[in-house]
Amino acid sequence: MISFCEAQALIAQLDLRPQVAELPLAEAAGLVLAQDVALAGDLPPFDRSAMDGFAIHGVAGRTTYPLLGTVAAGSAWPGPLQPGEAVRIMTGAPCPTGGTVVPWERASVQENKVTVADSADLLPGRNIARRGEDGRAGAVVLSAGTALSPILLALAAMAGATRLHVQTPPTIAVITTGDELGSAIADSNGPFLSALLAAWGCPAIRAHARDDAAELSAAFSRHGQAQVLVTTGGVGGSERDLVKPVAMALGFVEVFHEVAMQPGKPVLLMRHPDGRLLVGLPGNPVSVVATAHLILADMLQRLGARAVSTWTSLPAAQAHTAKGKRLLFQPAAIQADGRVALIPWNGSGDLLAAAAADGLVEVAVGAVWQPGMPLRFLPYGGSTSGMRGILPRMSTP
Repeated sequence: MISFCEAQALIAQLDLRPQVAELPLAEAAGLVLAQDVALAGDLPPFDRSAMDGFAIHGVAGRTTYPLLGTVAAGSAWPGPLQPGEAVRIMTGAPCPTGGTVVPWERASVQENKVTVADSADLLPGRNIARRGEDGRAGAVVLSAGTALSPILLALAAMAGATRLHVQTPPTIAVITTGDELGSAIADSNGPFLSALLAAWGCPAIRAHARDDAAELSAAFSRHGQAQVLVTTGGVGGSERDLVKPVAMALGFVEVFHEVAMQPGKPVLLMRHPDGRLLVGLPGNPVSVVATAHLILADMLQRLGARAVSTWTSLPAAQAHTAKGKRLLFQPAAIQADGRVALIPWNGSGDLLAAAAADGLVEVAVGAVWQPGMPLRFLPYGGSTSGMRGILPRMSTP
């Protein structure tokens, strides 16, 4: 058995590289950029009117000017404005050279002449966004590694991009195991992993195999093109824990098996010579929640998944003294005051406790803390506000 830090180090040594594709802008939502995006030209590309109004080349002592026409967005005035000339202008339209923009509500029009109420509005350069003041051609506006949210896609489009080089998420197959699932025990692991992986931008194929070596081997082979095989259950040390021996028979090589952590100690990581990964998560539901966030997430992000949950620091809500003998990742909830409180739980099968939490707090062996002390906290993936819709927990006899 290795420590959690040693497991992280072994994962960091894996040569994991995302596949890259060039896609139309509309198909890149939620994916991760593989190449910087730079401005194709200056922004704004011309001196742009910031509002509807009148572009006027003012003359000292004059407040009334003849209107020569209109400059709409998408059009341009054929030349500069001469002193004493004015045109109507729309928001976003190029402002003719020599003009300053007076908002329509600060002027009046009569007989095709515009009168400005306050000569101070005719100071040169008013209400004009100058060419390049937002950004100059060639400036990088989106860096490789950025997850493309809707507003960032809009920025890429404004920069002039129509196609983007993006990391394509890895193909994943989730294979739950065990004769008991669907009969004596409901399958919560399959729905959880499917939803979590989808939130990370990695839709997964789902399958199930009973505790039968031939059936499990057939499931692995059937989904052999997946870059990552994720299993639940079957990774302990009993004769019915078949994931490791079946995977070894198919050419997978162990990276590590069993980590000194709670929950999730039996977690297994294997790699095939062709680069495919097998991540064997334990069968208990809270162990799956923990190891998916603590073991699986980092590998998937390096393979092109969206940004996953990252550690943060939050103040403790209560005093605590750790009594366990392994590094513990306990479900915890963020309170209204921003402090984080441990959720009482009954071990790795207590999904009610995990579902009442917002994430996991790292509890070192022998840790002692007081209210207000900073704790390492890992939010659940796929949720920004926690899961508050469950019934209050009943006291344990």
